[in-house]
Order: sequence, then C-alpha cells, then structure tokens
Amino acid sequence: MDDGEADSAADRWPATTVEALNDYLSTGIHKVNGWCVPQLWQSIWPLALEIGPGPVAEIGVFEGKFLIGLCKTFDAAGRFDAIALDVFDMQEFNLDGAGVGKKDILASNIEAHGLDKGALHCVEVDSLTLRSREAQEFCERYGRVAFFSVDGCHEVVHTVRDIEFAMEVTENNGLIAVDDYTNPNWPGVQEAIARMYLMRSYAFVPLVVTCNKLLLCSLSYHAKYLKVIENYLRAHHETTRFKRVTRFGFPTLTVQPNLQTWTDLAMPD
Repeated sequence: MDDGEADSAADRWPATTVEALNDYLSTGIHKVNGWCVPQLWQSIWPLALEIGPGPVAEIGVFEGKFLIGLCKTFDAAGRFDAIALDVFDMQEFNLDGAGVGKKDILASNIEAHGLDKGALHCVEVDSLTLRSREAQEFCERYGRVAFFSVDGCHEVVHTVRDIEFAMEVTENNGLIAVDDYTNPNWPGVQEAIARMYLMRSYAFVPLVVTCNKLLLCSLSYHAKYLKVIENYLRAHHETTRFKRVTRFGFPTLTVQPNLQTWTDLAMPD
C-alpha cells in the first residue's frame, strides 16, 4: 500500500464491491460457522476507507467467517493475499480446545462466497514458534498486511505472542483485532492485554472495544482513527452507542451497536 496514493475511496471501492460486502454481511456471514457479528464493520469500514486495499491475515481461522469479510473489505480489486495461520491438523497444539480449523472447509467457504481460492494461503503452524525471522519471511512473501486478526489459542502466552507477531507484520496504518477480549470464558485474553500494556510500551495501542473484539492501531494514526470512527457512527448509525474511555493510558472507544438491526455500510464519498 502507498500512503501517497491519489486515488479516491470510491475508486478503490467501486459500488459493486461495496454491494458485495453488504450482501455478505447481511446474509452470507450467517451461512458460515463461527463467531462474528456484522455490526463489527461499523468500526472497521470507516478505517478501511482510510487504510486502502491490502493483504489480510488471521491466526485461528476456524471456517473463515471473519476472514471472508476481511477479504471482501480489503481486497477491492482481487489483487491481494489472505493468509490463514492455524494449527489445522496439528490438534495436539490446540491447547485450549477452541474451534478446529479445517483447510478444506475454509477453502470451500472462500470459493462459495465469490473469492479467489488461489489467493488463500493456509499456513499450518503452532504460533508459539513464530519469531522475528518468521515475521521477516512472512513480509517478504506477502508484504505487510492491512488487517491482522488474532483469534488463536486464548492462553496468556499465546495471545501475547500472537499480538506481537501481528505487530511485526502489519502496516503502520493498518489494524489488529484481538478476539474474545470481552468474553468471560477466555480470561486469558484480557490478562494478556493487561500484562502487555502495563509492563511495556508498544507501537500499536488500544483503539476500540466492540462486538467482543479489541482493535489496535499504530500510535501514529490513533487520534485520527478515533475521530474517523466517531464521525462515521454519528453520520450513519444513529442507534449505535459509543463513548470515549481511557484504557491503559490511551483514549479508546467503547462501541455498542444495535445488534437487532442491520444497516448497510455507507458508500464511500
């Protein structure tokens, strides 16, 4: 991605692309097994317009419910890769017994929802083995990603390692999502975040808590992205409640959409 690109959001996201994303979020997402609500895009979409197209990645993909939505969001022209990192058949490393990712089901779902199966790259790996060398190899092969979803093992050590790896391979203007941050069944996720931000400083910092996920962004874009989300919600989602609060010393948004209704994402200007 080139921050100096002169093309408009409308050029990067033609009407047909936005319509396809809205169609997936209103109907298709409910046909894929997993845990993700479409109202999450009320916070993701306005930032996607700022970030632009690019590769996406996820640790812990299950059957692709969230990953498919990310592909449709950030792969406007069908040019970029989707990297699925999971233990897959190495279930001895699925230490918390969370959802079992299966490559064949993932690939089938990707294709069923109109995406290029050839752009999907499945990496079978225990994420605790990912180090700086693996991050460098990842970037050399795929480039830095626009969006990285962390949804792997929910133990503290795994969550910390996965987030730190995500930070190494995500664009400076990109986003990282940490799943199950507000899920009481997986307290290790909140503990991991607390340990990280109480013990040291990171370039990526808390931005939004919404729909069971914590979004992180670079401190360089933090103030801008807060305003972008607030302005978008005020303009397009009047039944969504949001509030600025302080988390670990950073102003963040708590966003609570109305989960009983679905409103199409607004077309880019």
